[in-house]
Amino acid sequence: MKKWILFLFLLPGFAFAEPYLAIREGLKCSSCHANKTGGGKRTKMGAGYGTQALPWIKIDLRDKKVPTYWSVLDDRLSFGGDFRFLNQSIFEEGNTSNTFQTDKANLYLDVQALPEMLDFYLDESVAPGGAQSREIFGIFTAMPAHGWIKAGKFIQPYGIRLEDDNAFIRQVTGFNFANPDLGAEIGFEPRNWSFVAAVTNGTAGSADNNTGKQVVGNVTFVQDAFRIGVSGSYNPSPQGNKNSGALWAGLRIKKAVLLGEADIIHEDVDPTHSRNQMVAYSELDYPIIEGWNFKIGYEYFDPDTGIAENQRDRVLIGVEPFIVPFLQMSVFYRFNQSIPQNKAQNADELTFRIHIYF
Repeated sequence: MKKWILFLFLLPGFAFAEPYLAIREGLKCSSCHANKTGGGKRTKMGAGYGTQALPWIKIDLRDKKVPTYWSVLDDRLSFGGDFRFLNQSIFEEGNTSNTFQTDKANLYLDVQALPEMLDFYLDESVAPGGAQSREIFGIFTAMPAHGWIKAGKFIQPYGIRLEDDNAFIRQVTGFNFANPDLGAEIGFEPRNWSFVAAVTNGTAGSADNNTGKQVVGNVTFVQDAFRIGVSGSYNPSPQGNKNSGALWAGLRIKKAVLLGEADIIHEDVDPTHSRNQMVAYSELDYPIIEGWNFKIGYEYFDPDTGIAENQRDRVLIGVEPFIVPFLQMSVFYRFNQSIPQNKAQNADELTFRIHIYF
């Protein structure tokens, strides 16, 4: 309980993601991403912001004949990509390790079959591992209230869309880039509101073998310096149901950005046993100088509220500068705390990361 009180009052997260930028600028995800619910390929506005407004060292790309937005055929065909590579040290008691690894590498394609009406979208993961589609869908956007209908494979609309799939609110709930699903989505964004609902197989991307379907919904109210949202998920299964709900918010105070999310998950472990879980995420971002973002965060995970003293905590601190257009770097130290007998979950981490984006 003390940790939940700390979360509510401090709202200081662990993530290598950019939702704080949307809160800092008072924008919806759809302003900067081709996928209306966020993540993946950037729009022309998002690409321009990432190359002109964010970098510490400004470069005249027009003078170098470098586009800020990669497209042909009057933007009917556009491309993008993200490459994240890291070096990580894990300080486990008696077993310290260090490794280089490709974190994520994605290529994006957006084809406007009918401008401002019908698009084909592809988000292809090319590393680590073999190539596979992370998201692939068709989207019809000639709808009232800036609405859309989407069908295909996509990440469901739930909670804060962090890039870090290892964050508790992404990992435990299952709503992350590693678990897209097959189905349909409908959304509307009238004025300051965003309403999104999806019906999917509930099988993390595989074919369904029953009539049960997962239903996920997200409602957000966005103001210039403040936003609040609620999300819910219902996923019935012959093996047992998994349901979750989330409350999340973001606030800008001068240059500082606060954001956080709290989730409750109810899961049927087997026909005779169910459990309730709690996860929380919080983050404070502050631009120490132009292009350099300081981040401090806190995470909490209770894997079973019916069992005492089994909670996990994470605290993260670091800096992530946008050095030049298309290049972001970061260094973060994460303190981990878990039950004493689990050495791996108590191992601190030091991570250096480079991120090339276009």
